[in-house]
Amino acid sequence: GISAKVYKDNLLGVRAIVFPESAHATDLGNSYNINSGLITLTTAGESGILYYKNNDNRNIHIDSIVAILAPSTGGVVTDTTQVRVYSNPTTGTLISGAVNADTVQNRNLGDPSTLDALTYKGATGNTITDGTVVVESLVSPGNRVAFNIDLTIPKGKSVAISFEPNDSNTNMKCMAALVLHIEADV
Repeated sequence: GISAKVYKDNLLGVRAIVFPESAHATDLGNSYNINSGLITLTTAGESGILYYKNNDNRNIHIDSIVAILAPSTGGVVTDTTQVRVYSNPTTGTLISGAVNADTVQNRNLGDPSTLDALTYKGATGNTITDGTVVVESLVSPGNRVAFNIDLTIPKGKSVAISFEPNDSNTNMKCMAALVLHIEADV
């Protein structure tokens, strides 16, 4: 309308509909799903699974990281896989091998906008040789786990995800995914 209610303590009275920034970003075509695609890990060592580097001038906000682990051949059902998220890695075969991630999808299925980023998928034995571990967890094979986190990735910064299966693994199919959006300018 043409007027606003101001209370005696100088608070402005408003009627509003409130929903998360990530939902608004999806409406605007500024939210994305990145998926490594299917990877088979044939050893028990740590393997780089997914790499993301922001090349956009705007900040990227990671809402969640998804780890999908099939059962491990050679492993025991109660054994776990260590999942690590690295901040700002710049070297390792996950990066130098540069195989594009299988899926980079705008979450607004009617919007053709694309993401200005590098997105790579890994393979057994791919390394991440620098960066800092910022998230670490254990996941049982045969599960899909979503880590709801809040990470902001400015231009030129990156994240990488690695999986390290239990000591007796000889074959485990897996995937990693990022659910993210471009942060609104305020």
